[in-house]
Amino acid sequence: MAGRLLDGAVLHRWLLRAVDGLEQAGPRIDAVNVFPVADQDTGTNCLLTLRGATEELARLAPGADPVTVLAAATRGALLAARGNSGMILSHWFAGLARGAEQPIAGALALAAESARSAVLEPEPGTVLDLAAEVARAAREHAGTERERLSAALDAGHAALAEISARHPVLRDARVLDAGACALLVVLSAWAAAADDLDAGPGRRREGRPAPVELDLSWLPESAVGTPRDHVLTGFEVMAVLPAGDDADLRARLAEIGDAVAVVAEPGDAPDRRRQSHVHTDDPSAAVAVLRAAAGSAPVLVVLHSLNGVATPVVAVTGSAERAREMARAGAVVLVAGPASASDWRLALERAVRDARAGGAHRDATAAEDPVPVLPGAWLTSCASVVPAGGSVLAEADDDERVLAVLHALAGEVSA
Repeated sequence: MAGRLLDGAVLHRWLLRAVDGLEQAGPRIDAVNVFPVADQDTGTNCLLTLRGATEELARLAPGADPVTVLAAATRGALLAARGNSGMILSHWFAGLARGAEQPIAGALALAAESARSAVLEPEPGTVLDLAAEVARAAREHAGTERERLSAALDAGHAALAEISARHPVLRDARVLDAGACALLVVLSAWAAAADDLDAGPGRRREGRPAPVELDLSWLPESAVGTPRDHVLTGFEVMAVLPAGDDADLRARLAEIGDAVAVVAEPGDAPDRRRQSHVHTDDPSAAVAVLRAAAGSAPVLVVLHSLNGVATPVVAVTGSAERAREMARAGAVVLVAGPASASDWRLALERAVRDARAGGAHRDATAAEDPVPVLPGAWLTSCASVVPAGGSVLAEADDDERVLAVLHALAGEVSA
């Protein structure tokens, strides 16, 4: 991907523009999300994933080389990945990073292959097909790297409806694939960042680029109805684990759920991590699988009901069984265990952000309120690392009190 598209400054601006783009397009992307479950959070999940990438970039020294920039973006996206869509997007970036020294067509091909490998059972008609289509268009177009990117974008938009119609759920609902829509927004941001290079010194300056209003006319504005046969049940369960046998973990998670994805940091560093994702009706079984995969390493698991985060609150428990009750009450739940302060900080930051965001299920008017953290028996661990935007309620100091506060917040009993 030699040339200006892989200039370190362009890549940095690209990720910043992608975050801006997903902030604009997120609600519309959420609205068309009906697969793998109609929980209307794909736009939100992709936005949170890329915010993780930009936060990792912020730690780099100015003028970092392209390989360093893409490696940092990949790590940040992987550790911040939300939902199946975020997992796929983070693995798409991992493939792009592996193609950092190739022309754009080769890099996009590696990105498409990498995204597909994140999913245990890829299905037609999704972002995976769109990623392959944009790679094909870039490969077949004769022109500069920037012209190839334009051709890839044009081909992606032209094929979006046809690709989405390949999937029976999307075809029946008459919607576009939400993950594919998010990828097109990300690619559009790349083109905009590259164009900044030709726009004169005023737009080449370092720092966050001024937001550009996107043309979102190709995305519907209103939410879709949930397909009759797409009842929301179960839980989304995710955890960051040490690197290991990804294929074995995918297989074990597939035994107790679906929408399985496992994404590992590229490279061979001994401290590499991987992110796991599954939808399941049995969160206790999922927690057991994840703890077994972690071996002797500590693991903190974040889960919530697929019905959505009804209440902007984080509940902490050491019991996977009580976690089910807490998630059913509308909370984001952190299933805790002995872990380092840094692991606690990472998991609690994630849980608070998930509770604040909440996809399409949250009331936007509460977005700036502090998120209550109900620590249960883990008050000391929570209080020492509570992130900005979170507020520990020390009186919720065991599972029963945590559940009582959740019911009160949900309006089921008087506070």
